[in-house]
Amino acid sequence: MARKLLIIFMIILFAGGVSYSVENEKLRIAVTHPWLALLANFIGGAEVEIIPLRVWNSGGELVLSEKGKILRELEKDSKIIAIDSNDLKSAGIDESNNKNFVIKCLYSPFPVKINSLSDPSVIPFVAQRILTALSEWDVQNYSHYQRRLAEFQARLSSSILVGQVLKDITFCDLSGSSGYLLMAAGAKVERPESFDIWQNTNGKLDGFREFLDSQRESNKAILIDDDTPANIKRYLTGKNDIYKWERPPLDVDYPSFLHEQYISLWQNVTKKKPLPARKKN
Repeated sequence: MARKLLIIFMIILFAGGVSYSVENEKLRIAVTHPWLALLANFIGGAEVEIIPLRVWNSGGELVLSEKGKILRELEKDSKIIAIDSNDLKSAGIDESNNKNFVIKCLYSPFPVKINSLSDPSVIPFVAQRILTALSEWDVQNYSHYQRRLAEFQARLSSSILVGQVLKDITFCDLSGSSGYLLMAAGAKVERPESFDIWQNTNGKLDGFREFLDSQRESNKAILIDDDTPANIKRYLTGKNDIYKWERPPLDVDYPSFLHEQYISLWQNVTKKKPLPARKKN
C-alpha cells in the first residue's frame, strides 16, 4: 500500500513539475529594430526573451544580426514585432510572401521619420504599442507588462528632468538623431541650415571649416552621434572639442542609461565634477 502511495505521489509531483515549467516559459519575441529591442526588453522584463534581428555595429550602422543568421534560424510560427512594413522589409522579411511567422507591425506606416525613435516624445507611444502586442500574445501577464510600462514612463520623465542641467548650454547639432534628447531636456539646440547639403556631398564640405570656427567662437558645444554623416565624422575625427552622444546597448536599462548620458555630457562640456548623490529620506 505504501509503495502504491509513493508511486502516485511521484506521478503527481512529476506532472506538477512539467506543468510548472510550461506555465513559466518565457515569451520569445523577435524584433526588427534596436529601439524595439530596448523597449521590449524593459517592458517584457523577466517574462520575455527578445531576439533582435538587426543591431548597431561598432560604427553605428544598422545591420542584420550575425549577418542574417538569426533571421534564418527563426523557427516556424515565431512571433515578430516590426515598426511598419518598410521596417519589416529592411530586416529581410517579405510580409506578403512569408506565412511562417506571426507578424505584428505597430504602425501602417510609421507617421514620422525613423530616426525620431530616439525622441522622448515618441518613445512612450511606441512603448504603449509594444505593451499591446505582448499582451495579445500573453494575456495572463498583462498586469506585469502594464506595471513595467508605467515604470518606464515614470523613469524616462525623471531622467529627462535630470537632463535639465544642460538647459544653459547651447549645442551645435551635427548629430543624426540625438538632438531630440537635448531639446527634451531644455538645452538650446541649433541645427545648421547647410547640414542637409553637407551630409549629401561626397566628402566635400564647402564652408564647413569656417562654420566650425564660428561655432567655437560663439562657445557652442558641437554634438555628434553614430548617425552623423560619415563625411562629417571623418572631418571631426581627433578634434578635442567635439562631444558624442553614445548609442545604448540593447540590453541596457534605458532610463538609467539616459540619466548617465545627460550627466556625462554636462560634465564633459562644463568640465565640472559629478553631481552630488541624492540624499535618501
